[in-house]
Amino acid sequence: MSARGLEDRQYFLQRLGSAGWNVNAWSAPFESEFDVDPEAEAIYVGAVFSLHLASHASPGYLSFDLIQREGPDVVRLRLYPRQSANELIDRITEAQDTLDADNYPDFIKSLISLCDPLLIETDDGLQRLT
Repeated sequence: MSARGLEDRQYFLQRLGSAGWNVNAWSAPFESEFDVDPEAEAIYVGAVFSLHLASHASPGYLSFDLIQREGPDVVRLRLYPRQSANELIDRITEAQDTLDADNYPDFIKSLISLCDPLLIETDDGLQRLT
């Protein structure tokens, strides 16, 4: 992994870890001699949604899953950062405790300006959100 990739991974783990995400289980596989994808991963359990964020450095995207804890909603996104993944990570951690069944669509829309593209997984495959 490049020096930039290692810096991005470190930011991912530090920022999410300091925001209460579980990042502990991810160090050992990465530090082995084998190639690992995703390179970093974290889970956050909020009041309404469990959030899963993973960094896929080689293809250059973050996978972001929002799983409603007591409901039917599961949203799986691929976030291709327009500039920096750090902006996306910051936006996600800022919203993590306020996401609910009513506001999560607007939150997803707020990510579009930070992505190029933002894709959503559907039964028909990946679709671009605009």
